Amino acid sequence: MNKRLLAYIALAVILVCGIYAVSRHHNEGSLTHDGSYSNLKDLYEDPGNMDLSQVNGVADVIVQENLSKTMAANNVAAVVYDFRGFDTLGESFILLTAIAGSFIVLKSVAVGEKGSEKKEDA
Repeated sequence: MNKRLLAYIALAVILVCGIYAVSRHHNEGSLTHDGSYSNLKDLYEDPGNMDLSQVNGVADVIVQENLSKTMAANNVAAVVYDFRGFDTLGESFILLTAIAGSFIVLKSVAVGEKGSEKKEDA
């Protein structure tokens, strides 16, 4: 069997599975921390409607004391930037280092190609 045909079939299967998963997720709603499904749009518009009777552990701290501890209105932003700020800073540093390293390598390759073209012309 042709490798290109096999690659196309694999991509088609992945695409169909992705479409199925997204449509199923959209129809059922989003699973929350307590195992129930909720309408996240309504929850975002009025967070007071959230049932807090089932939360425990770290989720309890994040949900109950988020505003007083972090002054962030969004729980995700509070976790990423306040509770895990140093980790996020380290990941950002690694990302910027990788980008700078890639730029240096690609620039040196481009300069090397120009140098070889000049030698061939001479």
